[in-house]
Amino acid sequence: MKDPKPRQVKVGISRRDFMKLAGITGLTAWMMEKGLTWKDLFNMASDSLADPINVIWTGNGWCGGNTIAFIDAMNPAVEDVITQVTINLQPITLRAPSIANLGNVNLVYHPILMPQDNMAYPTMEAALAGVFDPYVLVVEGTMYDEFGLYYQKPKDSFWCSAGRTPSGNVLLCDEFVFNLMKRAALVYATGACATYGGIPSTTNGLGQRSPTYTMGMLDDPYRGILGFPAYIHEVYQKGLGYFRGEQVIDEDIYAVTNSPYNTAYPGPSYHWLSTLKQPIVAIAADPPAGDWIMRTLVAGVLYARGLGPAPSESLDVFNRPKYFYGNETHQNCPRAGFFAQGIFAKNFGDPQCTYSQGCKGTEANSPAPLLGWVGGVGGCTRGGVCIACTAPGFPDLYEPFYAPPNAPTLPSTTLLAAAVGAGIVVGVGSYYLSRRRGKPTIPKAKGVS
Repeated sequence: MKDPKPRQVKVGISRRDFMKLAGITGLTAWMMEKGLTWKDLFNMASDSLADPINVIWTGNGWCGGNTIAFIDAMNPAVEDVITQVTINLQPITLRAPSIANLGNVNLVYHPILMPQDNMAYPTMEAALAGVFDPYVLVVEGTMYDEFGLYYQKPKDSFWCSAGRTPSGNVLLCDEFVFNLMKRAALVYATGACATYGGIPSTTNGLGQRSPTYTMGMLDDPYRGILGFPAYIHEVYQKGLGYFRGEQVIDEDIYAVTNSPYNTAYPGPSYHWLSTLKQPIVAIAADPPAGDWIMRTLVAGVLYARGLGPAPSESLDVFNRPKYFYGNETHQNCPRAGFFAQGIFAKNFGDPQCTYSQGCKGTEANSPAPLLGWVGGVGGCTRGGVCIACTAPGFPDLYEPFYAPPNAPTLPSTTLLAAAVGAGIVVGVGSYYLSRRRGKPTIPKAKGVS
């Protein structure tokens, strides 16, 4: 006769809740009420992968390109990672985890992929109450100067809304992201817009800010733009965080997570830390390939489970993961051999090095030529030129895209020789621009110390 199967205990308690209960009095009475033994409790506590790591994905000033890339990911695919979704604040299991040790990953909120609307405010409130701990916050799209730090808009107007509050008032994207940052275990900025501001934050050729005064999550030291954490810190310090008579930026985001407000290069937003004491991670590009997004998120989930290294251990100076952005785009390019020989394309479509056609691969970091786009196929540099969309300063420092670079980053003799070979004139003006790019400034708001 076969041994009976172990009793399956379903009491609606997570491992985290059990650990909390184990530290308080009255546990024995609770066990008796539920009809549980100590062995039952041990089995519940040992199943650490049953508790999901939650993902909250916000869309702000966005085109949805990163979401499309996210859906197109193949290695791993979305269905390999996301095992649950949340509908009306209730988790629904889609499938069993298929990646070893990753456990359940619950997509709590996504403004495009979620099947219901009007959930921004309830999701924010539940997150602030700790319902989704631990959660990973993914920010897509630019943030806005809603509070007049740079530009005073007409009263009660706004740039970006995430939804409505229960009273029917606008829930600002700034307010939504600000509150979600308070309890986030990890924060990821995906795409050129969310990382350093991208095209919406153009400075008109380094002359002036865009009319909407948009910004990324991280400071752009080349264009002198503060990132979102530093921006809302300044807003709070100046008492500007009000919208329609209500104070919506009601805390210093640095004080909430005990983060240092450090203005050292490349700027104060790089020094803000999440509840796990991790900086904002930049998944840079316009947009990045889906596999870059998925693999970076998986690495973060494994860290949150205590099974992988901290994200901060593998970031470059601009908070990009070195395993993707550790090399220049040029170093990953299959045309690099032509570059070394001084053989350059004369027309678009030629197989030789496209440095002469405007490629900025020597000034940007990405794995695009090596990894391709979907399933290793395609990608921006397979037929075109690199426009440096993974770098701070994009697009202003790298325009015009399809023209030879203004100058190599002197005094690199290799690039100087390449420039001469490609017929690029290196003059005094272009040398000044290259020096300007090489010595960026710390972002600073007008009138802000």
